[in-house]
Amino acid sequence: MLRNFVRTVYDFLSMSPLNRKNSETIIRMDSMEIDDGIYINKSLILEGLITHENFQRQKQPSRCSTVFLGLLCVVLLAGNIGQIIYYKITTHSRLSADPNQASCNALAKEKDLLQNENDTLTTERDQVQRNSDSLTAEGKWLEARLSNLTEEKHILQQRCKSLTNERNKCKVNSSNLKDERDQLQASYNTLKQESDQIQKSYDDKQRTLERLQTKHNNLTASKDQLQTNYSNLQREKNELQTRFHMLIANRDELQSNYSSLRRDKEKLQRSYNALNNSEVYLQISYASLWKDKEQLHTRYNTLLSKNERLQTNYSSLATEKEELQNKINKVMVKVRDIRCDTDWRKFDISCYFISNIKKNWTDSRKACMAQGADLVVIDSRDEQVFVHGLLQTGQNAWIGLTDSVQEGTWMWVDGTPLTTAYWEPEQPNSYSGNQDCGEIVQKPTETLDKWNDDGCFAAQLWICEK
Repeated sequence: MLRNFVRTVYDFLSMSPLNRKNSETIIRMDSMEIDDGIYINKSLILEGLITHENFQRQKQPSRCSTVFLGLLCVVLLAGNIGQIIYYKITTHSRLSADPNQASCNALAKEKDLLQNENDTLTTERDQVQRNSDSLTAEGKWLEARLSNLTEEKHILQQRCKSLTNERNKCKVNSSNLKDERDQLQASYNTLKQESDQIQKSYDDKQRTLERLQTKHNNLTASKDQLQTNYSNLQREKNELQTRFHMLIANRDELQSNYSSLRRDKEKLQRSYNALNNSEVYLQISYASLWKDKEQLHTRYNTLLSKNERLQTNYSSLATEKEELQNKINKVMVKVRDIRCDTDWRKFDISCYFISNIKKNWTDSRKACMAQGADLVVIDSRDEQVFVHGLLQTGQNAWIGLTDSVQEGTWMWVDGTPLTTAYWEPEQPNSYSGNQDCGEIVQKPTETLDKWNDDGCFAAQLWICEK
């Protein structure tokens, strides 16, 4: 009975507004036949006649439907919980035996069917919820409409007298409406039969749902068992995987050892071949060295005899050198005693001349050569001090130093390379790339570094030496 009552409420709430209006019209028509005095407080609403009592009746179903829907949800929830507990208890004893693979496949199919049915029931539940929300909104709208209609009631009461005259006409039409009511009653009976059939179908679906719930519980238990087996297999797989990695590591280590031993073998083989070749080469070298030894011994005897002859010659040359050195010393004494020409100054065995006019480096050298001399060549510290002393403060003079033949390689005019130099700091710098001649600069500094490179085309004083 509870199910039939809930189903009737659900059908009423699921009706479209037009069908619900027809049902209310039938109820009003029954009320009109039972008691005609209800028209006393009649009001005109929309296009039909509805009494104040009918407004209260319209207001009550909205509240009742909400309550009945809440009770329906609670009852269905309690029934589902009871079924789940019942089937868990009844199927617990069946889960002791392991299900075979064929039953698992069948249960999986039944699980899918159960899932589809569950989705269908979920959809119906959502539909019921939406209908409930719609009815709640409709109830609020009716309450607002009731307040508006109450205001209109006073206006309509004024028209009540005119409507009383029309009541007679309505009685005439009542017979026509009664015929229509009979037709509607017949339609209602037909709909009642269809509702019974739908209720029967719903009961069948409910029983099917219960069977599917039982199968779902069985499938859940089977799933848990399979999950346990899967966990055991997963652990065994992990252990085998660990052993496999250990074997792979051992194999790699053995492979590495094998490769290392193979390389050592090849290295030893190459060493052996190299030693064998070295032995042959040493044998050949020994024979060759033995021959070389005999040749060297012969050459040694020859060189020994030559050395004896050279020693005799060296002694003779040393005696001649001493005699020549004595002669040179006598000549040097005589040269030092020789006086230089006018305007020439003597230092050691050379005479020096400083010009009083300025020329470029090439013309300066020609002037020196015209006097049987050449630009000065400074090859000692004492000579550097002497030449520097020939100049007055601030004077520059050409010396016989140039790198015009090869840039960066300074040579004296007598063809000897520069060995001892007295350049100023950061000199020579070959400024602009065309400073190829050397000059000496008179500056009051403590160091002897007085040389500078300058362009050969510049006009300077010059110093000659002969």
